[in-house]
Order: sequence, then structure tokens, then C-alpha cells
Amino acid sequence: MRAVLCLGSNLDEPFLQLEKAIRFLESKCYITILKKGKAIMTKPYGFTEQPDFANQLIQIDTSLSAMELLLFIKNMEIELGRKPSFKWGPRLIDIDIVFYEDEIVKSNNLIIPHPGVMQREYLLRMLKELIPDYVHPEHKQTIDTIYNNLIKSGGIQ
Repeated sequence: MRAVLCLGSNLDEPFLQLEKAIRFLESKCYITILKKGKAIMTKPYGFTEQPDFANQLIQIDTSLSAMELLLFIKNMEIELGRKPSFKWGPRLIDIDIVFYEDEIVKSNNLIIPHPGVMQREYLLRMLKELIPDYVHPEHKQTIDTIYNNLIKSGGIQ
């Protein structure tokens, strides 16, 4: 199964934290990294009184189900040193499942596609670079089309 993950960090050399997370993922036999997007700096979302974030998208192939992948990621974050914090607070490492194949999941623990896709310009821009032809399972349009339409309409900036 193919999935897109968004990695983020804004503590203790954020770009190094992204590299550590990628090396951790590469060490697992049930995850293959297919593509890596460019790591970029972004402004914090939600709680803005904190350092900027380093963010990077990766596309993976995995034998894990979406829920198994979520559990693996949460355990991985802890193993990499993430400490409990408040919503949208500073993080050593944060990994979100953005897409999982063309599945739509709405549970208490997991929402796929990630709801931030349509709210965060940087995320759509990074997706456009990584997987421009991917068809969003809810909006039924390619990422490239969604991004261009939202920019033209002023719906996202």
C-alpha cells in the first residue's frame, strides 16, 4: 500500500530530526521509501508563538494497514524522543499520514486524507511537487488541479 507521510520538527536541529526519522523508516522491512520531497521551513500552524518548522513529505510503500501505520508512527515518535505537548505545540518530531492509497478514514484516532491538506498552502505545494497527478479521494481532482484552482480563486495563500 502506498502512503504519503508529512514529517515535521521545530526543536533541536529540525532538519537533523527529519533525517533521523527517514533513517528510522528506511530501517524497517515493512516500509520502503519511494520518493522524498524537499525539506522546507514553514510557519507554525495553530499555536504561532514557537519556532518555525522543518517539514518534508515522503511517499512510502508499506505492508501495514492504515491503523497499523498510525500505531507504528506514534511509537516511532516516542522512540525518537518526542515528549507529550499541547495541540500544535513545539515538537521534536511529528509524523502525519496525509494519504493512504485512495482510502477515506474517519475515526476518533485517524482521519485520512489529512484535514490539513485543504487548509495549508505549504502542504498542498509540497504535495504538488511530490505527487502532482495523485487524485484526492474526496475531491476527485489531482493535487495539481486542486492547488492551481485554490490559488486562482484566492481560497488559499
